[in-house]
Amino acid sequence: MTRLSTFITCALFSMSANSKDIEYFNIEYVDPEGVGIHDSTPYTSPEGETTVGEYRQKLIEMAIKAVSLQFNFHPDADFSELTVDFSVADGFGATTLGPIFSNPTATNDLDAFGVMELGREYPSTLETALRGYRNTFGPDAELSFSANNIYLESEGDALYPTLVYYTYHEMMHVLGFVATDCLGNCIPEPRSENSHISQTFFYNDGVSIRPYESLSLDEKTEAYSSIDGLWFGGSEITREAARAELTSGHDDGYVFMHATPNGNGNIDSQSGSHFSFDVMPAQLMHSSAANTEDLGMAAYLLCDAGWCRNQGKVIEQSVSVAINENASSDEEIVLDVEVKENLNVDVNAFSLSLQLGNDITIKSRDDDGICQELSENTFQCESNLSSLALKRIRFVVEPADSYEVYGELRSLGYDVDRNGFNNIIDEVLSVATDDSSDGGNGGNGSNPTPTTPTTPTTPTTPETPTTPTQDPITPQPDSSSSGGSMGLLTFLSLSTLALFRRRKAL
Repeated sequence: MTRLSTFITCALFSMSANSKDIEYFNIEYVDPEGVGIHDSTPYTSPEGETTVGEYRQKLIEMAIKAVSLQFNFHPDADFSELTVDFSVADGFGATTLGPIFSNPTATNDLDAFGVMELGREYPSTLETALRGYRNTFGPDAELSFSANNIYLESEGDALYPTLVYYTYHEMMHVLGFVATDCLGNCIPEPRSENSHISQTFFYNDGVSIRPYESLSLDEKTEAYSSIDGLWFGGSEITREAARAELTSGHDDGYVFMHATPNGNGNIDSQSGSHFSFDVMPAQLMHSSAANTEDLGMAAYLLCDAGWCRNQGKVIEQSVSVAINENASSDEEIVLDVEVKENLNVDVNAFSLSLQLGNDITIKSRDDDGICQELSENTFQCESNLSSLALKRIRFVVEPADSYEVYGELRSLGYDVDRNGFNNIIDEVLSVATDDSSDGGNGGNGSNPTPTTPTTPTTPTTPETPTTPTQDPITPQPDSSSSGGSMGLLTFLSLSTLALFRRRKAL
Protein backbone atom coordinates (compact mmCIF):
# COMPACT_ATOMS: atom_id res chain seq x y z
CA MET A 1 0.00 0.00 0.00
CA THR A 2 1.19 3.48 -0.82
CA ARG A 3 0.88 5.80 2.15
CA LEU A 4 1.61 9.51 2.21
CA SER A 5 1.36 11.78 5.14
CA THR A 6 2.85 13.46 8.10
CA PHE A 7 4.91 11.85 10.79
CA ILE A 8 3.39 11.44 14.25
CA THR A 9 5.83 12.28 17.00
CA CYS A 10 5.67 10.93 20.52
CA ALA A 11 5.43 14.49 21.82
CA LEU A 12 1.87 14.90 20.62
CA PHE A 13 0.54 13.12 23.70
CA SER A 14 1.57 10.93 26.58
CA MET A 15 -0.37 7.71 26.93
CA SER A 16 -2.24 7.16 30.18
CA ALA A 17 -3.12 3.90 31.82
CA ASN A 18 -6.81 4.46 31.16
CA SER A 19 -8.24 2.52 28.24
CA LYS A 20 -11.53 0.93 27.35
CA ASP A 21 -12.50 -1.72 24.81
CA ILE A 22 -15.88 -1.21 23.19
CA GLU A 23 -16.71 -3.76 20.54
CA TYR A 24 -14.50 -2.94 17.51
CA PHE A 25 -12.96 0.13 19.18
CA ASN A 26 -10.08 0.37 21.60
CA ILE A 27 -10.14 3.77 23.34
CA GLU A 28 -7.04 5.19 25.00
CA TYR A 29 -7.48 8.26 27.21
CA VAL A 30 -4.30 10.32 27.06
CA ASP A 31 -4.87 13.35 29.30
CA PRO A 32 -2.70 13.93 32.38
CA GLU A 33 -4.11 13.70 35.89
CA GLY A 34 -6.81 16.26 36.60
CA VAL A 35 -7.73 16.79 32.93
CA GLY A 36 -10.45 15.27 30.75
CA ILE A 37 -11.77 12.03 32.20
CA HIS A 38 -9.36 12.50 35.13
CA ASP A 39 -11.13 15.70 36.21
CA SER A 40 -12.21 14.95 39.78
CA THR A 41 -14.52 17.97 40.11
CA PRO A 42 -17.74 16.76 41.80
CA TYR A 43 -20.73 16.61 39.47
CA THR A 44 -24.37 15.70 39.99
CA SER A 45 -25.68 13.77 37.00
CA PRO A 46 -29.27 12.59 36.52
CA GLU A 47 -28.08 9.24 37.86
CA GLY A 48 -26.47 10.57 41.03
CA GLU A 49 -23.23 11.95 42.37
CA THR A 50 -20.14 11.47 40.22
CA THR A 51 -17.25 13.55 38.89
CA VAL A 52 -16.90 15.60 35.73
CA GLY A 53 -14.30 13.15 34.43
CA GLU A 54 -16.28 10.00 35.13
CA TYR A 55 -19.40 11.40 33.51
CA ARG A 56 -17.45 12.57 30.47
CA GLN A 57 -16.08 9.06 30.03
CA LYS A 58 -19.52 7.49 30.36
CA LEU A 59 -21.04 9.79 27.72
CA ILE A 60 -18.19 9.34 25.24
CA GLU A 61 -18.30 5.57 25.57
CA MET A 62 -22.07 5.50 25.23
CA ALA A 63 -21.85 7.29 21.87
CA ILE A 64 -19.04 5.01 20.66
CA LYS A 65 -21.03 1.96 21.81
CA ALA A 66 -23.98 3.18 19.74
CA VAL A 67 -21.71 3.49 16.68
CA SER A 68 -20.31 0.00 17.24
CA LEU A 69 -23.85 -1.38 16.91
CA GLN A 70 -24.62 0.49 13.67
CA PHE A 71 -21.94 -1.02 11.43
CA ASN A 72 -21.09 -4.64 10.87
CA PHE A 73 -17.34 -4.89 11.04
CA HIS A 74 -15.45 -7.93 9.75
CA PRO A 75 -16.28 -10.85 12.11
CA ASP A 76 -12.58 -11.27 12.93
CA ALA A 77 -11.64 -7.61 12.64
CA ASP A 78 -8.95 -6.11 14.83
CA PHE A 79 -9.92 -3.21 17.03
CA SER A 80 -9.77 0.26 15.53
CA GLU A 81 -7.48 2.23 17.83
CA LEU A 82 -8.73 5.62 19.08
CA THR A 83 -7.14 8.13 21.42
CA VAL A 84 -9.21 10.68 23.34
CA ASP A 85 -8.11 13.89 25.04
CA PHE A 86 -9.54 17.21 26.17
CA SER A 87 -7.03 19.58 24.63
CA VAL A 88 -8.88 21.03 21.65
CA ALA A 89 -8.12 24.69 20.95
CA ASP A 90 -10.46 27.36 22.29
CA GLY A 91 -13.37 28.01 19.94
CA PHE A 92 -13.90 24.37 19.07
CA GLY A 93 -16.22 21.83 20.63
CA ALA A 94 -14.41 18.84 19.20
CA THR A 95 -11.97 17.84 16.48
CA THR A 96 -10.81 14.52 15.11
CA LEU A 97 -7.37 13.88 13.70
CA GLY A 98 -7.77 10.97 11.36
CA PRO A 99 -8.49 8.45 10.16
CA ILE A 100 -5.40 7.27 8.33
CA PHE A 101 -5.96 7.02 4.57
CA SER A 102 -4.10 4.72 2.21
CA ASN A 103 -4.16 3.77 -1.43
CA PRO A 104 -4.15 0.06 -2.37
CA THR A 105 -1.62 -0.52 -5.14
CA ALA A 106 -1.81 -4.31 -5.55
CA THR A 107 -4.69 -6.77 -5.81
CA ASN A 108 -3.69 -8.48 -2.54
CA ASP A 109 -4.43 -5.16 -0.80
CA LEU A 110 -8.08 -5.40 -1.81
CA ASP A 111 -10.99 -6.97 0.09
CA ALA A 112 -12.92 -10.17 -0.56
CA PHE A 113 -16.19 -8.24 -0.94
CA GLY A 114 -15.06 -6.45 -4.11
CA VAL A 115 -15.56 -3.00 -2.61
CA MET A 116 -12.03 -1.59 -2.74
CA GLU A 117 -10.49 -0.45 -6.02
CA LEU A 118 -6.92 0.22 -7.03
CA GLY A 119 -5.95 3.87 -7.12
CA ARG A 120 -8.57 5.05 -4.62
CA GLU A 121 -7.92 6.17 -1.04
CA TYR A 122 -9.64 4.39 1.86
CA PRO A 123 -9.80 5.17 5.58
CA SER A 124 -8.07 2.65 7.82
CA THR A 125 -11.26 1.97 9.77
CA LEU A 126 -13.07 0.88 6.61
CA GLU A 127 -10.06 -1.10 5.42
CA THR A 128 -10.01 -3.05 8.67
CA ALA A 129 -13.76 -3.69 8.48
CA LEU A 130 -13.47 -4.97 4.92
CA ARG A 131 -10.29 -7.02 5.25
CA GLY A 132 -10.36 -8.06 8.90
CA TYR A 133 -6.90 -6.85 9.86
CA ARG A 134 -5.26 -3.51 10.62
CA ASN A 135 -2.64 -2.36 8.17
CA THR A 136 -1.62 0.67 10.23
CA PHE A 137 0.57 1.63 13.15
CA GLY A 138 -0.50 3.91 15.95
CA PRO A 139 -4.06 5.13 16.45
CA ASP A 140 -6.50 5.23 13.55
CA ALA A 141 -7.83 8.54 14.83
CA GLU A 142 -7.44 10.98 17.70
CA LEU A 143 -10.55 12.65 19.16
CA SER A 144 -10.09 15.89 21.05
CA PHE A 145 -12.73 17.75 23.07
CA SER A 146 -12.88 21.09 24.82
CA ALA A 147 -11.83 21.07 28.48
CA ASN A 148 -13.21 24.57 29.04
CA ASN A 149 -16.83 23.79 28.21
CA ILE A 150 -18.31 20.93 30.19
CA TYR A 151 -21.02 19.90 27.66
CA LEU A 152 -22.57 17.63 30.28
CA GLU A 153 -25.93 19.37 30.41
CA SER A 154 -28.84 18.91 28.05
CA GLU A 155 -30.69 21.63 26.22
CA GLY A 156 -34.07 21.93 24.63
CA ASP A 157 -35.79 18.67 23.77
CA ALA A 158 -32.62 16.77 22.84
CA LEU A 159 -32.24 13.40 24.48
CA TYR A 160 -28.61 13.46 25.60
CA PRO A 161 -25.94 15.92 26.75
CA THR A 162 -24.05 17.81 24.07
CA LEU A 163 -20.89 15.76 24.58
CA VAL A 164 -22.74 12.70 23.30
CA TYR A 165 -23.59 14.45 20.02
CA TYR A 166 -20.09 15.81 19.55
CA THR A 167 -18.71 12.30 19.98
CA TYR A 168 -21.31 10.85 17.64
CA HIS A 169 -20.50 13.43 14.96
CA GLU A 170 -16.76 12.90 15.27
CA MET A 171 -17.13 9.13 15.06
CA MET A 172 -18.63 9.48 11.59
CA HIS A 173 -15.41 11.21 10.56
CA VAL A 174 -13.51 8.32 12.14
CA LEU A 175 -15.44 5.90 9.91
CA GLY A 176 -14.56 7.91 6.82
CA PHE A 177 -17.05 10.75 6.34
CA VAL A 178 -14.02 12.79 5.33
CA ALA A 179 -12.78 14.53 2.19
CA THR A 180 -9.18 13.88 1.14
CA ASP A 181 -8.66 16.67 -1.38
CA CYS A 182 -6.01 19.28 -0.77
CA LEU A 183 -7.02 22.23 -2.89
CA GLY A 184 -6.32 25.79 -1.83
CA ASN A 185 -3.99 25.32 1.14
CA CYS A 186 -1.69 22.54 0.07
CA ILE A 187 2.00 22.10 0.58
CA PRO A 188 3.82 21.88 -1.67
CA GLU A 189 1.03 22.33 -4.22
CA PRO A 190 -2.71 21.72 -4.66
CA ARG A 191 -3.71 18.18 -5.50
CA SER A 192 -6.76 15.96 -5.68
CA GLU A 193 -6.92 12.20 -5.28
CA ASN A 194 -9.90 9.90 -5.69
CA SER A 195 -11.18 8.58 -2.39
CA HIS A 196 -13.84 6.17 -1.20
CA ILE A 197 -16.42 9.00 -1.23
CA SER A 198 -15.30 11.29 -4.08
CA GLN A 199 -17.14 9.14 -6.63
CA THR A 200 -20.41 10.18 -4.93
CA PHE A 201 -19.74 13.92 -5.44
CA PHE A 202 -21.03 16.00 -8.33
CA TYR A 203 -20.69 19.60 -9.46
CA ASN A 204 -23.64 21.65 -10.66
CA ASP A 205 -22.08 24.44 -12.71
CA GLY A 206 -25.48 25.92 -13.57
CA VAL A 207 -25.59 24.15 -16.93
CA SER A 208 -25.13 20.48 -16.14
CA ILE A 209 -24.35 18.09 -13.30
CA ARG A 210 -20.92 16.54 -13.76
CA PRO A 211 -19.11 13.86 -11.75
CA TYR A 212 -16.61 15.50 -9.43
CA GLU A 213 -13.85 13.07 -10.36
CA SER A 214 -14.11 14.14 -14.01
CA LEU A 215 -13.26 17.78 -13.21
CA SER A 216 -9.91 19.48 -13.60
CA LEU A 217 -8.16 20.72 -10.45
CA ASP A 218 -9.30 24.28 -11.21
CA GLU A 219 -12.89 23.11 -11.65
CA LYS A 220 -12.74 21.16 -8.37
CA THR A 221 -11.51 24.31 -6.66
CA GLU A 222 -14.40 26.19 -8.25
CA ALA A 223 -16.85 23.57 -6.94
CA TYR A 224 -15.48 23.94 -3.41
CA SER A 225 -15.66 27.73 -3.73
CA SER A 226 -19.32 27.65 -4.72
CA ILE A 227 -22.27 28.06 -2.40
CA ASP A 228 -24.49 25.16 -3.48
CA GLY A 229 -22.49 23.81 -6.40
CA LEU A 230 -20.91 20.81 -4.72
CA TRP A 231 -23.47 18.02 -4.51
CA PHE A 232 -23.58 14.52 -3.09
CA GLY A 233 -25.46 12.00 -5.20
CA GLY A 234 -24.61 8.38 -4.59
CA SER A 235 -26.82 5.45 -5.50
CA GLU A 236 -30.41 5.71 -6.65
CA ILE A 237 -31.49 4.46 -3.22
CA THR A 238 -29.62 7.37 -1.68
CA ARG A 239 -31.26 9.85 -4.03
CA GLU A 240 -34.68 8.40 -3.29
CA ALA A 241 -33.96 8.84 0.43
CA ALA A 242 -32.96 12.46 -0.15
CA ARG A 243 -36.15 13.16 -2.09
CA ALA A 244 -38.24 11.52 0.61
CA GLU A 245 -36.55 12.84 3.73
CA LEU A 246 -35.23 16.31 3.04
CA THR A 247 -37.59 19.27 2.82
CA SER A 248 -34.89 21.46 1.26
CA GLY A 249 -31.23 21.30 0.42
CA HIS A 250 -31.61 18.82 -2.40
CA ASP A 251 -32.35 18.92 -6.09
CA ASP A 252 -33.72 15.76 -7.70
CA GLY A 253 -32.12 13.75 -4.92
CA TYR A 254 -28.71 15.38 -5.00
CA VAL A 255 -27.81 16.79 -1.56
CA PHE A 256 -26.04 20.11 -1.17
CA MET A 257 -22.64 19.84 0.52
CA HIS A 258 -21.10 22.57 2.65
CA ALA A 259 -18.97 24.53 0.16
CA THR A 260 -17.65 28.05 0.71
CA PRO A 261 -14.16 29.47 1.21
CA ASN A 262 -13.07 29.58 4.83
CA GLY A 263 -12.56 32.74 6.88
CA ASN A 264 -9.18 33.65 5.36
CA GLY A 265 -10.36 33.06 1.80
CA ASN A 266 -8.62 29.73 1.31
CA ILE A 267 -10.46 26.77 -0.14
CA ASP A 268 -11.79 24.38 2.46
CA SER A 269 -11.20 20.87 1.20
CA GLN A 270 -13.40 19.51 3.97
CA SER A 271 -16.60 20.72 2.37
CA GLY A 272 -17.12 17.19 1.23
CA SER A 273 -17.41 15.93 4.80
CA HIS A 274 -20.37 18.11 5.85
CA PHE A 275 -23.85 18.74 4.56
CA SER A 276 -24.87 22.27 3.65
CA PHE A 277 -26.68 24.35 6.24
CA ASP A 278 -29.56 24.41 3.73
CA VAL A 279 -30.17 20.70 4.22
CA MET A 280 -33.28 20.11 6.28
CA PRO A 281 -34.35 18.54 8.57
CA ALA A 282 -31.33 18.66 10.88
CA GLN A 283 -28.61 16.28 9.80
CA LEU A 284 -25.90 14.89 12.05
CA MET A 285 -23.15 15.80 9.57
CA HIS A 286 -23.72 19.54 9.44
CA SER A 287 -20.55 21.37 10.34
CA SER A 288 -21.90 21.38 13.86
CA ALA A 289 -23.06 18.48 15.98
CA ALA A 290 -26.80 18.52 15.50
CA ASN A 291 -28.91 17.10 18.31
CA THR A 292 -29.94 13.97 16.49
CA GLU A 293 -29.40 10.28 17.12
CA ASP A 294 -30.14 9.54 13.45
CA LEU A 295 -27.32 9.53 10.90
CA GLY A 296 -29.75 10.69 8.23
CA MET A 297 -28.16 11.10 4.81
CA ALA A 298 -24.73 10.28 6.24
CA ALA A 299 -25.93 6.68 6.60
CA TYR A 300 -26.52 6.52 2.84
CA LEU A 301 -23.19 8.12 1.99
CA LEU A 302 -21.32 5.69 4.25
CA CYS A 303 -23.33 2.80 2.80
CA ASP A 304 -22.39 3.85 -0.74
CA ALA A 305 -18.77 4.34 0.34
CA GLY A 306 -18.27 0.69 1.33
CA TRP A 307 -19.87 0.05 4.72
CA CYS A 308 -22.66 -1.81 2.92
CA ARG A 309 -21.57 -4.88 0.98
CA ASN A 310 -23.10 -8.23 -0.02
CA GLN A 311 -26.53 -6.64 -0.59
CA GLY A 312 -26.24 -4.58 2.57
CA LYS A 313 -28.56 -1.60 2.94
CA VAL A 314 -29.54 1.24 5.23
CA ILE A 315 -31.83 -0.03 8.00
CA GLU A 316 -33.28 1.38 11.22
CA GLN A 317 -33.89 -1.36 13.75
CA SER A 318 -34.55 -0.76 17.43
CA VAL A 319 -35.04 -2.66 20.67
CA SER A 320 -37.09 -1.64 23.72
CA VAL A 321 -38.30 -3.18 26.95
CA ALA A 322 -41.35 -2.32 29.04
CA ILE A 323 -43.57 -3.79 31.72
CA ASN A 324 -46.82 -4.94 30.16
CA GLU A 325 -49.17 -3.67 32.83
CA ASN A 326 -52.28 -5.07 31.14
CA ALA A 327 -50.88 -8.61 31.22
CA SER A 328 -49.27 -8.33 34.67
CA SER A 329 -50.88 -9.11 38.02
CA ASP A 330 -49.99 -9.15 41.70
CA GLU A 331 -48.63 -12.69 41.26
CA GLU A 332 -46.53 -12.18 38.13
CA ILE A 333 -45.01 -9.41 36.06
CA VAL A 334 -44.76 -9.49 32.26
CA LEU A 335 -41.70 -7.93 30.61
CA ASP A 336 -41.98 -7.39 26.86
CA VAL A 337 -38.83 -6.94 24.78
CA GLU A 338 -39.62 -5.72 21.25
CA VAL A 339 -37.33 -5.64 18.23
CA LYS A 340 -38.60 -3.49 15.35
CA GLU A 341 -37.54 -2.48 11.86
CA ASN A 342 -38.64 1.11 11.40
CA LEU A 343 -37.97 1.50 7.68
CA ASN A 344 -39.63 -0.09 4.71
CA VAL A 345 -36.70 -2.47 4.17
CA ASP A 346 -36.00 -6.00 5.35
CA VAL A 347 -33.37 -6.96 7.93
CA ASN A 348 -32.06 -10.32 6.78
CA ALA A 349 -30.71 -11.25 10.20
CA PHE A 350 -30.30 -9.56 13.56
CA SER A 351 -28.61 -10.57 16.79
CA LEU A 352 -29.87 -9.48 20.21
CA SER A 353 -27.92 -10.09 23.41
CA LEU A 354 -30.16 -9.92 26.48
CA GLN A 355 -29.40 -10.03 30.18
CA LEU A 356 -31.90 -9.77 33.02
CA GLY A 357 -30.76 -8.87 36.51
CA ASN A 358 -29.59 -11.76 38.67
CA ASP A 359 -32.32 -11.05 41.23
CA ILE A 360 -35.08 -11.56 38.62
CA THR A 361 -36.77 -14.96 38.81
CA ILE A 362 -38.08 -15.98 35.38
CA LYS A 363 -41.21 -18.14 35.49
CA SER A 364 -41.60 -18.57 31.71
CA ARG A 365 -40.39 -17.21 28.40
CA ASP A 366 -42.19 -16.88 25.03
CA ASP A 367 -39.80 -16.01 22.21
CA ASP A 368 -41.16 -17.99 19.24
CA GLY A 369 -38.00 -20.10 19.33
CA ILE A 370 -35.56 -17.33 18.39
CA CYS A 371 -33.69 -17.13 21.73
CA GLN A 372 -31.14 -19.43 23.31
CA GLU A 373 -30.36 -19.30 27.03
CA LEU A 374 -26.58 -19.02 27.40
CA SER A 375 -26.53 -18.93 31.19
CA GLU A 376 -28.93 -17.95 33.95
CA ASN A 377 -30.88 -14.85 32.85
CA THR A 378 -28.61 -14.40 29.79
CA PHE A 379 -29.94 -14.97 26.27
CA GLN A 380 -28.85 -14.73 22.65
CA CYS A 381 -31.66 -14.14 20.15
CA GLU A 382 -31.36 -14.26 16.36
CA SER A 383 -33.97 -13.86 13.65
CA ASN A 384 -34.92 -11.66 10.73
CA LEU A 385 -37.30 -8.72 10.34
CA SER A 386 -39.47 -7.87 7.38
CA SER A 387 -40.03 -4.20 6.66
CA LEU A 388 -41.84 -2.32 9.44
CA ALA A 389 -42.12 -5.62 11.37
CA LEU A 390 -41.86 -6.42 15.07
CA LYS A 391 -40.58 -9.42 17.06
CA ARG A 392 -41.65 -9.74 20.71
CA ILE A 393 -39.86 -11.68 23.44
CA ARG A 394 -41.99 -12.04 26.58
CA PHE A 395 -40.72 -12.87 30.04
CA VAL A 396 -43.09 -13.72 32.89
CA VAL A 397 -41.22 -13.04 36.13
CA GLU A 398 -41.92 -13.02 39.85
CA PRO A 399 -42.82 -9.61 41.34
CA ALA A 400 -39.94 -7.51 42.64
CA ASP A 401 -39.21 -3.91 43.52
CA SER A 402 -37.41 -3.32 40.22
CA TYR A 403 -36.22 -5.16 37.10
CA GLU A 404 -32.84 -4.59 35.46
CA VAL A 405 -32.66 -5.40 31.76
CA TYR A 406 -29.65 -4.94 29.47
CA GLY A 407 -29.36 -5.63 25.78
CA GLU A 408 -27.54 -4.88 22.52
CA LEU A 409 -29.00 -5.25 19.03
CA ARG A 410 -27.02 -5.45 15.81
CA SER A 411 -27.54 -6.53 12.22
CA LEU A 412 -25.76 -9.68 11.10
CA GLY A 413 -25.87 -8.41 7.52
CA TYR A 414 -23.58 -5.72 6.15
CA ASP A 415 -26.09 -2.99 6.80
CA VAL A 416 -25.77 0.57 8.10
CA ASP A 417 -28.21 1.15 10.94
CA ARG A 418 -29.32 4.77 11.13
CA ASN A 419 -29.75 4.99 14.91
CA GLY A 420 -27.45 3.13 17.27
CA PHE A 421 -28.80 4.58 20.50
CA ASN A 422 -32.08 2.70 20.18
CA ASN A 423 -30.09 -0.53 19.74
CA ILE A 424 -29.20 -0.42 23.44
CA ILE A 425 -31.27 -1.45 26.45
CA ASP A 426 -29.94 -0.22 29.78
CA GLU A 427 -33.02 -0.07 31.97
CA VAL A 428 -34.21 -0.41 35.53
CA LEU A 429 -37.98 -0.86 35.36
CA SER A 430 -40.55 -0.67 38.14
CA VAL A 431 -44.32 -1.06 38.22
CA ALA A 432 -45.81 2.31 37.33
CA THR A 433 -47.66 4.30 39.91
CA ASP A 434 -47.42 7.61 38.06
CA ASP A 435 -47.38 6.72 34.34
CA SER A 436 -43.63 6.10 34.53
CA SER A 437 -42.66 2.47 34.20
CA ASP A 438 -38.99 2.66 33.46
CA GLY A 439 -37.44 4.98 35.96
CA GLY A 440 -37.29 7.96 33.61
CA ASN A 441 -37.70 6.97 29.97
CA GLY A 442 -41.48 7.11 29.93
CA GLY A 443 -41.84 3.35 29.84
CA ASN A 444 -40.56 2.76 26.32
CA GLY A 445 -37.20 1.48 27.47
CA SER A 446 -35.74 2.34 24.10
CA ASN A 447 -32.85 4.54 25.20
CA PRO A 448 -29.89 4.19 27.52
CA THR A 449 -29.90 5.88 30.87
CA PRO A 450 -28.05 9.17 30.26
CA THR A 451 -29.71 12.53 30.07
CA THR A 452 -31.06 15.16 27.81
CA PRO A 453 -28.64 17.11 25.62
CA THR A 454 -27.96 20.61 24.50
CA THR A 455 -28.10 22.02 21.03
CA PRO A 456 -24.62 21.98 19.53
CA THR A 457 -23.74 25.13 17.71
CA THR A 458 -22.06 26.08 14.48
CA PRO A 459 -18.41 25.19 14.14
CA THR A 460 -15.78 27.86 14.23
CA THR A 461 -12.91 28.60 11.92
CA PRO A 462 -9.95 26.42 12.79
CA GLU A 463 -6.33 27.31 12.70
CA THR A 464 -4.84 27.99 9.27
CA PRO A 465 -4.75 24.64 7.50
CA THR A 466 -1.89 23.16 5.63
CA THR A 467 -2.27 19.82 3.90
CA PRO A 468 -5.97 19.15 4.36
CA THR A 469 -8.04 22.03 5.65
CA GLN A 470 -10.69 23.15 8.06
CA ASP A 471 -14.26 24.27 8.43
CA PRO A 472 -14.83 27.72 6.88
CA ILE A 473 -17.10 29.09 9.61
CA THR A 474 -16.48 32.27 11.54
CA PRO A 475 -16.17 31.55 15.27
CA GLN A 476 -19.05 32.62 17.46
CA PRO A 477 -18.83 33.60 21.14
CA ASP A 478 -19.92 30.68 23.37
CA SER A 479 -20.23 28.62 20.22
CA SER A 480 -18.65 25.26 19.62
CA SER A 481 -17.51 23.57 16.48
CA SER A 482 -17.41 20.07 15.24
CA GLY A 483 -16.64 18.97 11.77
CA GLY A 484 -14.17 18.51 8.92
CA SER A 485 -10.73 17.05 8.68
CA MET A 486 -7.13 18.26 8.67
CA GLY A 487 -3.65 16.74 8.46
CA LEU A 488 -1.05 16.57 11.21
CA LEU A 489 1.05 19.21 9.45
CA THR A 490 -0.88 21.76 11.46
CA PHE A 491 1.00 20.52 14.49
CA LEU A 492 4.32 19.44 13.05
CA SER A 493 7.12 20.80 10.92
CA LEU A 494 6.12 21.05 7.27
CA SER A 495 9.23 19.10 6.28
CA THR A 496 8.47 15.96 8.28
CA LEU A 497 6.90 13.48 5.87
CA ALA A 498 6.31 9.79 6.45
CA LEU A 499 3.98 6.93 5.66
CA PHE A 500 0.44 7.97 6.45
CA ARG A 501 -2.08 10.64 5.58
CA ARG A 502 -4.56 11.72 8.22
CA ARG A 503 -7.39 14.15 8.22
CA LYS A 504 -8.55 16.40 11.04
CA ALA A 505 -12.31 16.40 11.54
CA LEU A 506 -13.92 19.44 13.09
